[in-house]
Amino acid sequence: MEELSTLDRAIRLQNVDLFSDLKTDMLALVASIAKQVRVEADETLFERDSAMEALYVVLDGRIAMRRDEARLFSVGPDETIGNWALFDEQPSVVTAIAESETWLLRIDREDFFDLLADHSDVSRALFQALFKRARALLKVGLDSGDGAS
Repeated sequence: MEELSTLDRAIRLQNVDLFSDLKTDMLALVASIAKQVRVEADETLFERDSAMEALYVVLDGRIAMRRDEARLFSVGPDETIGNWALFDEQPSVVTAIAESETWLLRIDREDFFDLLADHSDVSRALFQALFKRARALLKVGLDSGDGAS
């Protein structure tokens, strides 16, 4: 796979829930810190109980998420791995192994925090997006709840 331009990385990041509401200039900033990485077939991306320090976006290929020897599910193009790793330092609950040669975008937590520190408008937009999604999840939970008003 060819190296993606910043614009191409921004377009791929627009599909990520966390970044979907960002304006184009903000997406370009996030894309500028996204590194394109390749993982060989059967290579481990990260192991269960290891620190999660990055969010990954699958560009091409598939990553199997496993617990012990059981395959739980796989993640493919335009799907993400480690959605909360940018904000949460908890260890991974699964092991991620490439099912085939896989290309990903990797956004490291430290680079992400540096970007947020330098660009308060991006911070504000991301927090608004997070709260919007949290409210939507709460609404779904309340709408499908026990019927109590």
